[in-house]
Amino acid sequence: MRNCIELNNGTRMPLMAIGTNWMNYKELRPIVEAGLKAGFRAFDTARDYGNEDVVGAVIKDVLPEFGLKRSDIFITTKIGNYQQIKGEIAKELEQSLNNLQTEYIDLWLMHWPYPDYYCNTWEKMSMLYTETDKVKAIGVANFQQRHLECLVEPSDIITPMVNQMEFHPLRTSVSLTDYMQKNNIRLQAYAPLCRLIPPLKEAAILKSLEKKYSKSIGQIILRWHIQKGFVMPIFKSYKPTRFSENTNIFDFELTAQEMQSIDALDIDYKYHLESCNCPGY
Repeated sequence: MRNCIELNNGTRMPLMAIGTNWMNYKELRPIVEAGLKAGFRAFDTARDYGNEDVVGAVIKDVLPEFGLKRSDIFITTKIGNYQQIKGEIAKELEQSLNNLQTEYIDLWLMHWPYPDYYCNTWEKMSMLYTETDKVKAIGVANFQQRHLECLVEPSDIITPMVNQMEFHPLRTSVSLTDYMQKNNIRLQAYAPLCRLIPPLKEAAILKSLEKKYSKSIGQIILRWHIQKGFVMPIFKSYKPTRFSENTNIFDFELTAQEMQSIDALDIDYKYHLESCNCPGY
């Protein structure tokens, strides 16, 4: 992706990224190849996905095919709950660097606001970001406002640059996103299409826009994300053809009224329940 968004530390991050969770080498390699061919330059993984090393191996093997260097792509990974409990955050960073076969991580996220640990984890992440050149940007994932406030309100703590969270037309989290915009925290949206469940696939507004613009409903929704101005969608697919389709959203523009009509689909629906991954959330 040539289109980028600027984080609050000046780092430029591609507007869209490819999710790699749970994929093995055989599954992931054609996905990365198709993504790079379509123009994608950002890839998302996490320690808890169990395949950081797979992502590292695939990227190392595939980049030369496209004449690309490490600096041409953007890699995000995350530190999980178990790593927070252990508390050896510097060692966990080194482990991720080794797994990914890289000297630095573009964006390092805390995967969950694990109760009793996330504030301490953030202090250690901030120190590593400040004192080393191994992390270009830091952020969080799945944080609500009350979690973010603990990291934003103290003046001596670095404000997260990104909050990766579930965000789509059925869940717009207006209060939270308003707070994030106020504090210059970018939103990276996972499940941006919410798997096109019936309330989206059958929505009258999306069907009408599909006809008007000759685009798929998925493309309409991704365009809605991009036009928000502060949202970066991240999605996963096992179909390589999806990547060229999902980049073909920059030749049309939704009107303000159409954006509002899509906003109105919000029912605070969550495809992924946080409590399953973060007890006490």
